[in-house]
Amino acid sequence: MNWFAPDYLLYGSMITYLAAAIAAIIFYKHPHLCTQSAQAGCILASVLGAASAVRLLLSGQEKIILKPFESTIPYVSVSMTMDALSAFFLLILSVLTLCVSIYSIGYTAHYHGKRNVSLFHFLYSTFILSMLLVFTADNAVFFFMAWEIMAVLSYFLVVFESEQEENRQAGLLYIVMTHLGTAFLMIAFMLMFYYTETFDLSASSQHIPETGRNLMFLFFLIGFSTKAGVIPLHIWLPYAHPAAPGNISALMSGIMIKTAVYGLLRFVFLYLGVETPWWGAVILVIGMSSAVFGVLYAFIEQNIKKLLAYSSIENMGIIFIGLGIAFLAFARENHWVGALALTASLLHCFNHSLFKGGLFLGVGSIHYATHTKNMEKLGGLIKRMPVTAVFFLGSALSISALVPFNGFIGEWLTYQSIFASISSGNAALNIAYIVSVAVLALSGALAAACFIKLFGISFLGLPRSDHAAYAKEVPLAMNLGSGILAFLCLLFGLLPLIPLNLLSRVIASITGNGVVGQLQGGFLAAWYPLKISGNNNAVSPLLIFVSILLLAALALAMLRILGGSRRERKYGTWDCGFGSLTPRMQYSGTAFSKPMKIVFKIFFQSSRDLKLQGDHPYHPESMEYTITTESVFEKYIYIPLLVWVTAWSKRVKLMIQTGSVHTYLLYIFVAVLVLMLYNRIG
Repeated sequence: MNWFAPDYLLYGSMITYLAAAIAAIIFYKHPHLCTQSAQAGCILASVLGAASAVRLLLSGQEKIILKPFESTIPYVSVSMTMDALSAFFLLILSVLTLCVSIYSIGYTAHYHGKRNVSLFHFLYSTFILSMLLVFTADNAVFFFMAWEIMAVLSYFLVVFESEQEENRQAGLLYIVMTHLGTAFLMIAFMLMFYYTETFDLSASSQHIPETGRNLMFLFFLIGFSTKAGVIPLHIWLPYAHPAAPGNISALMSGIMIKTAVYGLLRFVFLYLGVETPWWGAVILVIGMSSAVFGVLYAFIEQNIKKLLAYSSIENMGIIFIGLGIAFLAFARENHWVGALALTASLLHCFNHSLFKGGLFLGVGSIHYATHTKNMEKLGGLIKRMPVTAVFFLGSALSISALVPFNGFIGEWLTYQSIFASISSGNAALNIAYIVSVAVLALSGALAAACFIKLFGISFLGLPRSDHAAYAKEVPLAMNLGSGILAFLCLLFGLLPLIPLNLLSRVIASITGNGVVGQLQGGFLAAWYPLKISGNNNAVSPLLIFVSILLLAALALAMLRILGGSRRERKYGTWDCGFGSLTPRMQYSGTAFSKPMKIVFKIFFQSSRDLKLQGDHPYHPESMEYTITTESVFEKYIYIPLLVWVTAWSKRVKLMIQTGSVHTYLLYIFVAVLVLMLYNRIG
């Protein structure tokens, strides 16, 4: 018996997550012991899960099948299968869970004596386990059950700090939207059973007619896109992420929304197959819209968690662009380009889990130390929280796609897949590809500006409030968790073939085409290019990094040689003759984003309000200038829809709930009659 086989390691991971949840209940009277035991269990479970995924990917084994117990319910099989695709997403889940669980040991300490810590850790452990089941379920009904459990558990985590009205409202919006998406998934599964008479994912879908396939694609796309939070189904995400605790936001943004990508690949790409080009075109348009609108709304936000939430929409847009290019390529039988685009999309999934997880943990540390999420009340944190600042900067550089961090590699491969897709003979598609390149460039530039704003306003300058002035560095466990993620962002940016080698096995297993063989370059050599075979586009992250270090060293040496006297002179900060600087003289986050609000004012629906206090309008005692923005999606789609649904529901209520017993008996009679007729016809 090989205890290190992938199946035993996976069993061990699931059992350990359950043990962590049970430990949270057993030690409910001892908050410290509850936290340590539950998070230690999650750390061990994540290590076992990562080991199981890596063992499967490296062994070349096609898949493993687990059947914990036999189900007696018709059409329901409590069976799990881990193939290469499942293993890759399980690896993402495990790496992120490891870092978040280490972080949570310190983070949840501020709940001790104030909240039910036992409940939190129970929900935390089972939430992660539910995502594991989503990635390994091989039956549509079992997948649906795991999906629903994941949704309900995440809802309770979002509203964990339920004494705040905004958190309850965010939770309500989240549960409504997630169940809206679930309804579309249920319809798709019903169509699946209607055409195949089974919920087994290994069954063939070849005899499903074209109309049925198109309907199933649309229902799957709507259902999974709602969970992904892409435009225009993103409405829940900017409210739920800021409401959730910091470590939960990292899990939700880092991996939970990626379950949608897994679902699209599992149920559309692998089950239905990609034969229709317009499927890819729809996904591509959704991706481009999400990338642009996500980063635009992120740029103008002052709530640091809401900014990161909108940034997740942008990054899911980049992932969907890669998926759209892949679907289009496979529909046109351009398999190598499709494999390259799919590699770029999945690599960005992996990279995004690392840097967005690190950013949410960093923002959690800021909130832990300052008790505010308002960027305008921060400033100067780099002197008070230097370790947090360094790790946050690493994740911010990565999400800005700067060399040598890992965020650059995924976007670079996405560009390469788009360039490789352009060919003669189809002008409309070529225009779409060129527009997608422009969208990626625009969103990349705005993302960099967005995180310059976030880091500069929050960590640099003078403290803008007592919250920032008296902030202190967070506990070691919190910095360790976010530090590991920042380190991995740098490591996989310098050596991107480490994740690419694992990912190539995934791509080869589902498409038959690996891409690492086409990406020329060594493994640990100083010259480490990632070069696409057949063109001259190449990049060497490690060489660029070494070059930057050498140039910096050369510049310092020249300054020493040519700089004259080495005597150090200290002066006060230039104060423009005012005597001393104050926080009010600094650039604010609102001022930083003001030009973008002017350029894209049609999307922000901004309004301004200036209040003067004092007897004389030209010499007021004080001024209060307020800018408010409104989402065009909320104003023109969701609010009118809500008004219409509410009015329609009231009319239906008056028609159905008449208060008459005779009417209710008539309803029952009609329902029974319809069922009898249906049974007779069937």
